[in-house]
Amino acid sequence: MPDETVNQSFPEVLRAKRSLAGLTQQALADLSNVSTRTIRDLEAGRANARIQTIHLLADALRLAGPARDSFVHAGVRGFVHPGVRGEAPGPPRVAMPKPVNALVGREKEVRAIVDALGSGRSRITPLSGLPGVGKTRVAAEVAAQLSAGYGWPVLWIDEGMRSQVRLDTSLSPVLRSLHSVLERNAAGLARVRQFLRDREALIVLDAVAEGAEPLGIEELLASCPALRVISTTRIPWQVAGVESAVISPLAIPPGGQGGDLSPDDLVRVPSARLFLSRLSEVRPEFDLTPANARAAAEMCRRLDGLPLALEAAARRFRVLSLRQLAEAPMVDLLDLSLPARSAASASAGSQTLAGLLEHSVGQHNAQAQVMLRRLAMLEEGVTAADVVRLLRRPVHVVLDELGVLIGSGLVLSSPGEPTLLNVPNLVRAFLARAADPSG
Repeated sequence: MPDETVNQSFPEVLRAKRSLAGLTQQALADLSNVSTRTIRDLEAGRANARIQTIHLLADALRLAGPARDSFVHAGVRGFVHPGVRGEAPGPPRVAMPKPVNALVGREKEVRAIVDALGSGRSRITPLSGLPGVGKTRVAAEVAAQLSAGYGWPVLWIDEGMRSQVRLDTSLSPVLRSLHSVLERNAAGLARVRQFLRDREALIVLDAVAEGAEPLGIEELLASCPALRVISTTRIPWQVAGVESAVISPLAIPPGGQGGDLSPDDLVRVPSARLFLSRLSEVRPEFDLTPANARAAAEMCRRLDGLPLALEAAARRFRVLSLRQLAEAPMVDLLDLSLPARSAASASAGSQTLAGLLEHSVGQHNAQAQVMLRRLAMLEEGVTAADVVRLLRRPVHVVLDELGVLIGSGLVLSSPGEPTLLNVPNLVRAFLARAADPSG
């Protein structure tokens, strides 16, 4: 049977699918977590649908298989960024990670990075943060939106790809040359320059340029004025004029007195929405109630809203109740096994949260590790001035090291006045156990 949506615009497809499902715009908004105004503007052709919005609508319409594929294709096909002329661009030209679930709670970060790279205000955006915070997932969403909106080919390279490049001569010559660029190979740099030159393209370096500098990418950016670059690293790049965008853990439910939320309010908190979604995947009969909402909120707070940690905890829901999870000692949470598909665990060679944190802390120099351990022993909410007084070291040295720790996600920085510094619960627990393994 031919696909009747091929020649239809996304507004037409959306209206048809909503009518077929017997939903009003308000009902679809309630089911999808997309505002009624957005749905109204999409159906009227006054707005473009972001990739995540398309998937949320597809979920709410219960589309699957070919019907879902054609719906998503119609949404991507119809997205043309303001200022882009010509036919709507096709999909990315090389394989990228294919997420199995919708991205949760990253709308602001994705929008800001897409706008910065798409407008040309920035040509390179390093994403840093704790392992398991979702850097790769954010990079994939940004790349998909930029490719859909601007028609840019995406050259995605990660540690697995670098190994594959050595073995597979059938891979794109550009990707093989890009691998050479990362190792400062002059011939490889010349080939990539020749291919890209004035072409608009996006390179994504996923955990292949950790630490002090992005290897040969600076030279490539200087030679190819239309090139954009995204990288994911655990330690922010130390390059003049380049600032990492720190991907923080998802927002957590409020704690303390008056912090209990109703089930309806709890599902609006990004970390809780992700955690509850994963709980439902493990046990489809799970139903959020006022009785178990407190335990769910407590787990989000104890795990700092770290997506990978929440996914790992949800897997224990097969054998433990939510209350048992929430009351588990922190040392047990550190030993949570990570999902097999986790790129973070694969790159660190670790299978537990403790292993990931050990790898992340170990990437810093001795002075930074001393600072982190001292911070972890303090009460929450200290200022940079407090740290300077505590360590009795030059101000500029302390601030530089704090900046690196914040960029790595090992220290959290509040946006208020004054700026308060906190060490995440999981990091505190790991450092305490490392200092006293018998405890």
